[in-house]
Amino acid sequence: MLPFSPISTRWAKLTPKLTQARQSCLVHVPQPFSRQRRLLLVGIGAAVVTACSDHSQTLSLDPQSTATKPIQHAYGETQVPINPIRVVVLGFFTLEAMMALSVEPIAAPGMIFNNFLHLPSPDRELVDIGNPREPSLEQIAALQPDLILSTKGFTDSDTYALLSQAAPTVVFDIEGYTDWQLLTRQCGEVLGKAAEIEQIEANYAAKLQAFRAQLPGGADQIKVSVVSFYPGRISAFGKETFTGTVLAAAGLSRPPQQADTEIVQVSLERLSDIDGDVLFVLRPQSQTKEAGDVRAALDNIKDHPLWAKLEVVQAQRVYEVDAHWVGAGYIAANLILDDLLKYGVGSQ
Repeated sequence: MLPFSPISTRWAKLTPKLTQARQSCLVHVPQPFSRQRRLLLVGIGAAVVTACSDHSQTLSLDPQSTATKPIQHAYGETQVPINPIRVVVLGFFTLEAMMALSVEPIAAPGMIFNNFLHLPSPDRELVDIGNPREPSLEQIAALQPDLILSTKGFTDSDTYALLSQAAPTVVFDIEGYTDWQLLTRQCGEVLGKAAEIEQIEANYAAKLQAFRAQLPGGADQIKVSVVSFYPGRISAFGKETFTGTVLAAAGLSRPPQQADTEIVQVSLERLSDIDGDVLFVLRPQSQTKEAGDVRAALDNIKDHPLWAKLEVVQAQRVYEVDAHWVGAGYIAANLILDDLLKYGVGSQ
């Protein structure tokens, strides 16, 4: 499993590191803590209790702030504030769900909010709480949040127990790539945004319907391939990914090798596996060395004789796209639909 590490705020490190990290974290349940880490967290827990004690005294001055509602989640039931204001969030899908609902957290892992460039800029600077799988519990406690939101793919029961000492914590029972719509709805329910989630879902459904309506007959046979290139590695995004769910909902097909999988590694000798009617390539968006390496990998592929043999290349239907293609919610999904319209997918 690849560890999380601080990365730049640009696309270059998002594609080779963030995408891989998402694969590991969303597919695998977090591993049990070591004895040393358990002992460390016991000490942290004591600090959390102290911080929360002060926070409780502050909240008691406002009678409305004590109103709660029960929320069932992966690790039991939590009494959640009716109108939480200071929300800390862990995880890719959870952050985008909140932003789609126009709720800004006070803190989140920096490697997420610094790299999901398609998200709206927050009105205030978000606090970076570190690794989403092992966040800074001391820092979270010091922020005195009203609510902490995460998913089971990022937060195990040990961490949940400690987070719960800092604030009411909800861990959604979601671990994979494809449940982003369910997660957004659950976030809306927790945050008291029932009307907003209904509108978001209705807008997305209408946009999908409008897109499908302009497709010609037999458009469900149009094969859309989505690929990223790194030094020494080619990754194709299959049907069982966020991107795959959007393309399926749009009524589009996938190449056989991307039809029933998550992210598949493609060898140069099997470059034809990424062929299709349309090919979307994730591009680097900075001037860093890592971005240069990614760009060099893409340029090297384009200079390879096998690239020129791809039917999609010969048809000039290859398009470079931005970070929202590996996004995690309704904001990114709508941007993908915009790209499909922009590049005339379905009109060929």
